[in-house]
Amino acid sequence: MRLAVLAAALSFIVLPALADGHGERETALDWRSQATELDRDKLDRYEDAVTKGMMESRVAGEEHGTYNELTSIMEGTLAPADAEKLKGKWNCRTIKAGGPFAGFVVYGWFRCDVMEKDGRLFFEKLTGSQRMSGFFYERDEKTWVLLAAPNEGHSGPIRAYSGPEGGIADPQLMDEPAIAALLEDGRARIVFPWPELESTFNVLEMKRR
Repeated sequence: MRLAVLAAALSFIVLPALADGHGERETALDWRSQATELDRDKLDRYEDAVTKGMMESRVAGEEHGTYNELTSIMEGTLAPADAEKLKGKWNCRTIKAGGPFAGFVVYGWFRCDVMEKDGRLFFEKLTGSQRMSGFFYERDEKTWVLLAAPNEGHSGPIRAYSGPEGGIADPQLMDEPAIAALLEDGRARIVFPWPELESTFNVLEMKRR
């Protein structure tokens, strides 16, 4: 009888401890708990950035005959968020949309990888002048949040995302939050709303290599 009472008492001690540990794990994987206040605001206003950037870039894009390249990636049908399908080697290019300086710019193709790192999805832009890396976080059934940081000197060693405390004021080094998705046609896209420089949003178009 005493053993039964003791076991019951221990269960009340152990189970909450396990629940607390599980809660800490879930919190650690939640993008909002890891993002800076500025980045949370940018991602909360994601739709506004896309709407505004598409409107601003239309004239410049149509003048150069390449606006359809932006609409192709931005209006593509989203596929379910499948981590295994996101992993692998990609060709990627940046399209800058809107803003007072960029207007509309399509860059060339470079290389990007999505891999598993420390048991989580990790992104790295490997070539080009504006390299970056960071971890993905689940957002909903069709999208992830990417919390990325530019490399040292943009082409040097990778840098860790600054985390909820933030503190980086240099616009060349500031974190780069984004929303990523797979498309039904096999491509993927990573959209960076409200970047600190040049555009209203940037989109990284990704094709398998």
